Amino acid sequence: MSDSPSRARWRELTDFMRTDILDGHYQPGQALPGEAHLADTYATSRPTVRKAIAQLAAEGLLTVSHGRGTFVRPRPDRRLIVIGQGPHLDLLAPNSDLAAQGWEPVTVPSDAERQDPEFAHGQPIPNPCGLEEAEALGIRTGTKVIHRYAFWQHTKTRTRIYLDSNIPRDLLTTDDQDAEIQPQDYYAHLADRYGPVRWTTTVHATMPTGHMTEDLNMEATGTPTLVIRRIMLNTQGRPLEVTEIHAPADRFEATSATDHDPTALADITALHL
Repeated sequence: MSDSPSRARWRELTDFMRTDILDGHYQPGQALPGEAHLADTYATSRPTVRKAIAQLAAEGLLTVSHGRGTFVRPRPDRRLIVIGQGPHLDLLAPNSDLAAQGWEPVTVPSDAERQDPEFAHGQPIPNPCGLEEAEALGIRTGTKVIHRYAFWQHTKTRTRIYLDSNIPRDLLTTDDQDAEIQPQDYYAHLADRYGPVRWTTTVHATMPTGHMTEDLNMEATGTPTLVIRRIMLNTQGRPLEVTEIHAPADRFEATSATDHDPTALADITALHL
């Protein structure tokens, strides 16, 4: 390894080890040799090895298990979430048929339930919206929205996703002040009252925060979440509802329905959004 003072040795070692992992010198699931052996192999010190391992773990290439060793993270099979293909179903509706789509519900408490154990699980929650939801819906921060959420677990892979939906509360009103729109009718109400509706879908990645890593059964470090956001709009472009899916990025990919023959991808498709 270079002794150049312009580049830290641990960064050089990180590059060497990353290349060895990606080139298959160390196989997925394989335990790395001990620090002393690695220090000898790469002609460096054990503290330098330790720092490089920490960096590669943060990148998601290694898993450090205290008492067992350091392992190359396995490459799990990925499933597809297909976007842009109708019909656009309300995935948070209580009558959504999860089993037909290869999923089952998982009971994970919301932040509201964590703060108040008597809060009813899975019920729509009237919330003041935060900045991110306000920007997506084109409304002011703090405006009341109806928030819904769910955790699903894939029946074959046992991997989890988090779904949530936000609708401005003033859109869920009727001319009859005594009438209450039921959650299974939210989409029908929005389409009937404000339609015809259209849809936009975007995809980005972010690092999980709060309880998300634990709730999704993700690796503790180094794995981002894939965030797929679908917005329902009226003909004037006003957002009516936003649905988001948060999925471990090492387990799921998003693909456009126009890119492939859907039947050819049936075996690896987990969800249509």
